[in-house]
Amino acid sequence: MFQSTLVLIVLFSITYRWSISMNSYSGQAKPKMFGDYEAQRHWMEITFNLRINDWYRNTSDNDLNYWGLDYPPLTAYHSFLMGYLADSIDPSFVKLHESRGLENEKHKLFMRLTVLVFDLLIFFPSVVLILNQMFFKLNATNEQNNDKRSKKDNLAQKKDYLTSLFFILLNPTLVLIDHGHFQYNSISLGLMQLSFYFSLSYKSTKSIKKLNTMRLMFCAFFFCLALNYKQMELYHALPIFFFLLAICLKSNIFSYGLFLLTIIGSTVIFTFGILWYPYLNEGFDSVTQVLIRIFPIKRGLFEDKVANLWCSLSPILKLKQNFASENLAKISFVITVIFNLPSSLNLLFKPSRQCFLLALIISALTFYLFSFQVHEKSIIISTVPACLLVNFYPQLVSWFILIANFSMLPLFIKDGLILPFITTSVLFNLIVYVYYHSKKLESGDRFWLCLTQLAPQKFSKFNEKIFKLLYFMSLSGMLVLTVCSLAIRPPQNLPDLWTLLICVYSFVHFIFFLCLFNLIQLTLKNNDLIITEKELEKSQRLFFNFESILTEKTKIL
Repeated sequence: MFQSTLVLIVLFSITYRWSISMNSYSGQAKPKMFGDYEAQRHWMEITFNLRINDWYRNTSDNDLNYWGLDYPPLTAYHSFLMGYLADSIDPSFVKLHESRGLENEKHKLFMRLTVLVFDLLIFFPSVVLILNQMFFKLNATNEQNNDKRSKKDNLAQKKDYLTSLFFILLNPTLVLIDHGHFQYNSISLGLMQLSFYFSLSYKSTKSIKKLNTMRLMFCAFFFCLALNYKQMELYHALPIFFFLLAICLKSNIFSYGLFLLTIIGSTVIFTFGILWYPYLNEGFDSVTQVLIRIFPIKRGLFEDKVANLWCSLSPILKLKQNFASENLAKISFVITVIFNLPSSLNLLFKPSRQCFLLALIISALTFYLFSFQVHEKSIIISTVPACLLVNFYPQLVSWFILIANFSMLPLFIKDGLILPFITTSVLFNLIVYVYYHSKKLESGDRFWLCLTQLAPQKFSKFNEKIFKLLYFMSLSGMLVLTVCSLAIRPPQNLPDLWTLLICVYSFVHFIFFLCLFNLIQLTLKNNDLIITEKELEKSQRLFFNFESILTEKTKIL
């Protein structure tokens, strides 16, 4: 029954993605620049036809003003592989110069299939591995027992596993961007989730030191791959760094901890060295050219309309006009670091798997809100780790996903993805609500689980009413702005009125979520990272039970 349900979920997720891919894509029938779809195709054309050292250079055959390659080397290698495959199917797909702006059904099928295939090869397996670590550890000892309670617990855990898998694969922000708008975010996010998996697999017991070393080495390796595919994975860098540093410090930094730190550092250097070798071999100028393309300071503080601090303040302060890009980059860097400090330091001094997963959300959201050169699509970097916690904070996560998807509404309108936007948003939140609301019989505050951690039990009902009021007010505001964006033409002197209001409205929500996720992390009471040999068997039941946020009635001892 479990395996057949798992197969059905995967098949539904594939169908779900393919149905989105049947719609239009970014820049369809919009010359001269088209959109991200053409950018991805153009990178295949450039990498397949030009020398590797010309991929990031402005030449007669590579006009960097026309979708010049601006992602790290692993993206370029992926584009080369896809270009080779495209040429073997139909050379017109990547013919130098002549393929520019190519649009036909055969090519669209090829491009859509490549995204789906990499979803199945990287993203889907990474989700399954993490959920195996999170849920099936709970059954490690229960499966040996035959009593009714153990069987019931096993059934409940399997049900939670399947629903979590379903919700993660339904994440509308990722699906709409990759299979609608058109990008390959699932590759970098899948690689990053593999890094999460190996970091979460760590157990500080003497008997498995070699295995632990391999786990941390693979954690660093997959993080480097993700970062070298998309530089936006820097959004997750601080939690990864502080979590691994905490492991080294707790493992006696003067002996085994120092050995672990050396292995991690060596893995990072080796991986970067292999991926960057063609440019390192050419010299400093070649490396500099790639870095300039990856971190384009001259492009400005943000692109289009983004639901972050800088875009929200710009109509009043005119930031781009009144401040130099270099100064804005420094200011944004300092603010981003400051807002990341509480979560990062908490993770360093009180390391746990719970803190780590929450810190990933906090760090990604902080980078989105305050860092330099942010795209509206970057919000998906925080929604993916958030989805991993949907079983523990169902209402909070589903609300956050809904707002994240809503923040990209102007982009979806531009791409002609209104119907997919509405259907995916409603489907995701409706399923989450129906499933977890039905579990309220098991725990009175199950749907608003975070409230039992953030407030005394005697105030839980009052706080739940407040949260419900805020939630329905939030939904009402989104509904009004969506209708206005679709049905009411803005004034001629304010052509971006609805877009800007959506950005500011989403930004206020994101600040609220950032504060809430920080409070949840900082008030976690348990530490499940450092355990002794005697505690190992017992702890396998507790790794992901989040006992500090459960009510007394459902608390797992």
